[in-house]
Amino acid sequence: MPPQYTNRFETSALFLSGLCVVHCIGLPLLLAAIPALANVLALPETVHFYIVLLALPLSLSVLAYGTCQHRSFIPLAMGAAGLFSMTVALTATHHSDEIILSSIGAIVVAFAHINNWKRRSRCAVDAAI
Repeated sequence: MPPQYTNRFETSALFLSGLCVVHCIGLPLLLAAIPALANVLALPETVHFYIVLLALPLSLSVLAYGTCQHRSFIPLAMGAAGLFSMTVALTATHHSDEIILSSIGAIVVAFAHINNWKRRSRCAVDAAI
């Protein structure tokens, strides 16, 4: 896969992770500060399922491709752990548990993509020399 496509997929996955963190942390804080927005910003509970459903194949494929390039399993393992945390959050019985697990998972996935990107970039520079 050409590097520009990989970078686009990695950027998309990183953006989704950031969006998830904003949704998990920022939205509850905003609604606590301005409760009247609860009716306007109400999202169906299934949105979490679809976010994870989108994140799983996108993140795992980009991280796996990066692993093939730079031969380090660290970003893939980090990403898998974060995605596992996000998936477990879907089954949480308490809303606060869901927020914590989802937020931690999204942050770990974001760090995995940043780590993967750096390793791929270093690998590409070494190959060019």
